[in-house]
Amino acid sequence: MKKLDVWGVLGFAFLLVVGCGSDESATSSALDAKDDEPEKISVMDTIQVESRNSLPSCDGGREGRSFFVRNENLPYFCVGGSWKSVRDSSGFGIACEDGFLHAVNKNGATPDGGNPAGMAPAAIHGSLQKGPFLFGGKVTLQAVDSANFYRAVDNGGPLASACLFSNDGRYAFGNANQGNGFVKVSVSGYYRNEVTGRASDKPVTISALSQMGARDSVNVNVLTHLEAPRLEQLAMNHVDFLTAKAQAEREIFAAFGIDTAFLYSQNYFQDGRMDKPLAEDLSMFGNSEYSAALFAISVMLQGDRTEDDMVNLMNNVAEDLKGDGVWNDPNWKIKIADWIVGLDSNWGYNEIRNNVSSWNAGPVPNFEKYLRAFYPKAYGFEPCGELNAGKVTFVNNGQSVYFANDFNHVDHSAVRFTCDVNSREWRVATAIEKDTAGFGVGTYDREVREGNVNYGTYYIYEMAMGTWRVATPQEADGFTDIGEVFANLKSDEKAVFVIRHGERTDDTSEKGHLTSNGVVQAQNVGTKLKSAEDFYFGYSGFTRTRETCENIAKGRGQSNYKLDVLPYMDGEWYVKDAAKADSYVNSDGGWVVYSKYAFAGAYSDAFYDLETRSNALVVDEIVANLPKMKRVNVMCTHDYLVVPLLAFATDGHANIRYYEKWKWVNYLAGVAIIVSPDGSIRYVPVKGLETGTM
Repeated sequence: MKKLDVWGVLGFAFLLVVGCGSDESATSSALDAKDDEPEKISVMDTIQVESRNSLPSCDGGREGRSFFVRNENLPYFCVGGSWKSVRDSSGFGIACEDGFLHAVNKNGATPDGGNPAGMAPAAIHGSLQKGPFLFGGKVTLQAVDSANFYRAVDNGGPLASACLFSNDGRYAFGNANQGNGFVKVSVSGYYRNEVTGRASDKPVTISALSQMGARDSVNVNVLTHLEAPRLEQLAMNHVDFLTAKAQAEREIFAAFGIDTAFLYSQNYFQDGRMDKPLAEDLSMFGNSEYSAALFAISVMLQGDRTEDDMVNLMNNVAEDLKGDGVWNDPNWKIKIADWIVGLDSNWGYNEIRNNVSSWNAGPVPNFEKYLRAFYPKAYGFEPCGELNAGKVTFVNNGQSVYFANDFNHVDHSAVRFTCDVNSREWRVATAIEKDTAGFGVGTYDREVREGNVNYGTYYIYEMAMGTWRVATPQEADGFTDIGEVFANLKSDEKAVFVIRHGERTDDTSEKGHLTSNGVVQAQNVGTKLKSAEDFYFGYSGFTRTRETCENIAKGRGQSNYKLDVLPYMDGEWYVKDAAKADSYVNSDGGWVVYSKYAFAGAYSDAFYDLETRSNALVVDEIVANLPKMKRVNVMCTHDYLVVPLLAFATDGHANIRYYEKWKWVNYLAGVAIIVSPDGSIRYVPVKGLETGTM
């Protein structure tokens, strides 16, 4: 066996053409992972060290094993008790099996029928990529018969066979020129996983078919692997090789949603050539569109799959394309699309880009654009363009994890997609984009609407900006907890809490009572209002409003209090014509009538002017009587008074437009009327329960 002496001659790592004899201990001896590792680590990752000084001891247990030394970009072998570089292999042979390099007895290392690597120029060379294949991989060169549909020629073995000594996936065969013949280049070994950034957990095998002649390089990648069955089928249909290659590659690009009209308008070669590259010309690394497309396809096939699953998918796609050049399995496309959406939703592309950049294998192309272009086509979205910019849609395919029955249905998924107004590309919609889709312009300033998809999330319209924004909790509910408002009162301020009674029974007459739950609710509100000072209480004269005030006092621990019937707390305060109001209520429903009056000014023949009547209530009745009351006062009333009062106090912003939003004021919610020493008045919507609406 010749001593290897070609390092650096061609500017990339050469292959040593050696016999690949079996060594049953090779695979098992490479297992060096620790049992207590916090996460799964590839076997290949455990036999790489940063420098020669990091190599473990070369003892009998490691005899024949190889480790890759990163800073030298070379493998070392444990031979006779010491570590030997591949440059110093005169005393031993080298074999590769199942993706591992190991030293063997020199006399047992017989060539496979290829020529030894030497100083002669390489006849065939290239890159082996699924990410780059790692040291220990085995690459073979076989002759194939065009008359036999590009199947390997059985001539007793490969033309050449060699082992990878570097981690960049580059290879070279010397003196293996096939003239104008057809060849198959295959690689079997571990590779760098673009998605995880680590070495693969298992070795895989991929290959490329090519015609030599003027060509002296053959790259092996997922595109060359996918096209092989289709080339065989086209050969059966008497299509010549180069025409078949162009057709198969165009069909593969189209299968992965890549616009070949655009792609083929781009230049790939750096030497001035303007022809379209073949699959075996392409590298994953570089700034070209072709590199980006190849990189994207490789990533899509990889996904989060194991090596076995990834290879099965590649072979399934290849066989599917074989017959008619069309990938006819929508389920696999949906699975890939779903995985890409997972990346898109948190810009997981960056992790892939960072992983690959750390390899220093070359420029990382703009692969993201082809991933983002794939999933809208898999889901059947219309093309994103000027006419539908800003549109938000959903996945209507039941095989997808992001399936939704309709836009608002979230039993399956709350993920939605938007045609970006700037990039003109589909992407995952943000919460506000999907929740406000179709809102249009608000009908009034500070209008509050519930989200279309994220139920319970509210948005508020800013008339001055002409946009919707996320409402604060107080804006969304529109109410502040009554205990919080009380706690923040200044010592020189007076307050009147005008609130609806607690939960009532079905008896809505004047004699109707609170439910047992309503009693507890009122007492809990009293607990929130505990203090040393006494409160004043007033009610409408109805049993349920009296019981509400009494139980609030009980919850406060206040037994000495004044409880007055206040006629102006009657629920009919805003009614001008009782007969007409009753007629409207009987026709349209009370909640519709009172909310539409309060917020839209409807039924004006039955009700007083809202502002005039509200000022009369606050100024002439409540504030005017404050000298007879306490610093803090509670008035228990009805929803028919509270709703118009809230509309007045909030300038129509309270989110209780039942006629429009199906929101109504909750029990024990209302308005805090706060009077400053200078006589100025401010209003705060308050709630005694968890929410102010029902």
